[in-house]
Amino acid sequence: MRRPRWSLRRARVLVGSKFVLIAGLVGFVLIAWLIELVSGIHHAVHLGPVLAALMAGIPALFWLGFFYLMDRHEPEPKQLVAGVCVLGALIAGPLADFVQYTAVPPTALEMHGIDPFSLDRVLYAVLIAGLAQEMCKYAVVRYTIYVSREFDEPMDGIVYMMACGTGYAVWVNYHRLSDQGHQVYLSHAAAKAVVTTLAHASFAGALGYVMGRAKFSQRRASLRGLLVMLGLLFAAGLNGGFSVVEKWIDATGMAQHPWRAVGYAALFASGVFAITWFAAQRLLAASPFRRQP
Repeated sequence: MRRPRWSLRRARVLVGSKFVLIAGLVGFVLIAWLIELVSGIHHAVHLGPVLAALMAGIPALFWLGFFYLMDRHEPEPKQLVAGVCVLGALIAGPLADFVQYTAVPPTALEMHGIDPFSLDRVLYAVLIAGLAQEMCKYAVVRYTIYVSREFDEPMDGIVYMMACGTGYAVWVNYHRLSDQGHQVYLSHAAAKAVVTTLAHASFAGALGYVMGRAKFSQRRASLRGLLVMLGLLFAAGLNGGFSVVEKWIDATGMAQHPWRAVGYAALFASGVFAITWFAAQRLLAASPFRRQP
């Protein structure tokens, strides 16, 4: 049976909008590269706090729009999605740093083995850093929008958690630039900000899938709690794996070839996003708000 014309028009608009947003992300990196090329800049530059914030925030805006459009049956209120994103930056980010540094002080990190795949580094990446970061993203959504009437289908778990992860990535990207003394190569910093934002949003989205399924499940509360815990550990494992890959890049000297390093990180982030994307399609197919042809 042929679908209604209005549905086809809306589908075309959604696809076109997503294409524009992805083009915007590519354009963001290209503009940074063109500035370097036209200005003859072949060295690290001083950004300053305002430009560093822009470098961290612009990719987040494009990705947030893309993730928002994933919920095509019943889009969430834009102000709530944006608000959760802000909470990810202002609450999940600082809180995760506090938890990590409280659990393992920075001086203790110097005792880690040199090998990026050593057991202590992997355990720290997954059970300390990864778990702390994903727990703080989870807490922001769990104790705000999760208890709202707007959270009315499993797909909302992915949407709001990805929004929180996007905001968290703004915090990470800005402080990464700050740790470099704002001395960065523009194009590489832009590309890395795009990849890091996708990665943290995707880690959170994987947990959001489990949160959404658990909330609307008819199973016992204890079983739903166990499901969320497993989802949290899975997200922490993805997060820690990404961190280990980044450390491996630094340890092998690949950071001296920044585009190659960005490529490896992009492959990892894209793989995680693909998992989240297919999970989202399953939820959309079973959505109670799906319009039947």
